Amino acid sequence: MFQACTDYQQRQYDKLKSKCSTLSHEERLSLAKRTNAAAMGMIVAGTGCFIGLTAGLWNSIGSGAIGAGFGGACGLWFGSCGVFEEAKLILKFDEELTAAAAAETKESNENSENV
Repeated sequence: MFQACTDYQQRQYDKLKSKCSTLSHEERLSLAKRTNAAAMGMIVAGTGCFIGLTAGLWNSIGSGAIGAGFGGACGLWFGSCGVFEEAKLILKFDEELTAAAAAETKESNENSENV
C-alpha cells in the first residue's frame, strides 16, 4: 500500500491515479512501458555523464575525476528510481482498474441472466 510522506506526494499519487482511470487497459500498459523506458534512458544518460566527465577531467585533476563523474551522474541514476516507482504504480492501478471492470462486467452479466 502506498504511504505518502507529504501532501505533495499524495497529490502526485492522486493525479496519476485519476489519469490512469481515464485510460484504457492498453493505454495504461503503453504508459507504463514508456515510463519504464524513460527511467532506463536516465540510467544510460547517467552512465554517459559519468564516462564523459571522468574522461574529460582525467588529464586535469587525475583520479579525482572519478568523484566528479560520479557526482554528476548520481542525480540521473538516483532520479530514475522515482520514475521506475511511477511505472510500478501505473501497473498497480491497471490491476485494480482491470479487476474492478471485470467484477462490474460479471455483476452486470449475472443481473441480465436473472431477468
